[in-house]
Amino acid sequence: MQDEVNTDDWPPSGCPGLNWPVLSATYTRSDWYRAVIIAYAALWEGHVSQARFAPVSEADLLDLEARLSCTLPAGLKAYHREFGALSLAEKLCSISPAGDTPIQPLLEAYPGVVDLLEHEDEQVMELFEDMIVFGDYLGNGNMFCFDRESGNVFYFDHDDGSMLNPFFTSVEEYLDALMIRCLAEIHEDEDAGLDLLAQRYGSELVRKWLY
Repeated sequence: MQDEVNTDDWPPSGCPGLNWPVLSATYTRSDWYRAVIIAYAALWEGHVSQARFAPVSEADLLDLEARLSCTLPAGLKAYHREFGALSLAEKLCSISPAGDTPIQPLLEAYPGVVDLLEHEDEQVMELFEDMIVFGDYLGNGNMFCFDRESGNVFYFDHDDGSMLNPFFTSVEEYLDALMIRCLAEIHEDEDAGLDLLAQRYGSELVRKWLY
């Protein structure tokens, strides 16, 4: 990986360390995200889609909420207002319905799930109906969703065991964890990144997500 970086100094200046930051008033979450994203873009220098911010307008966010008939979680709205849908260690879905992998109901993003749920009870069906996809894990059909009612984040995994798994209590938690994954790539220390995630969220969740 290192031979793809056109600099003698690595990590680049301003890159955060591979650790959980203290997100105080003087070091906000958006500041941390921006520093991580800029360093990640330097890692993949030349890949334009990963190097450009694409902030989303308030009007486009309101249009999306109208299409979904629900309010986007505050953390997701704030992220898209500042950065837009970037391809990082994972891909965040786009606000526009015409975009590649848009934010949309799970039953529209993966319509085949209806057949898989034909023998489930009404309560399980209602849970799936409340899922809104906002993150695409490597394009393999496994996706991160938020519950339109609670904002809690679930992981949809159609390959192994339970298809819908509670993961984070907020989109911010997912985005924080995504930044740690990016930092692990930047610092070329995947094991340390996995350890940080496991310490905060447990090894079982990390295994479900990344193995």
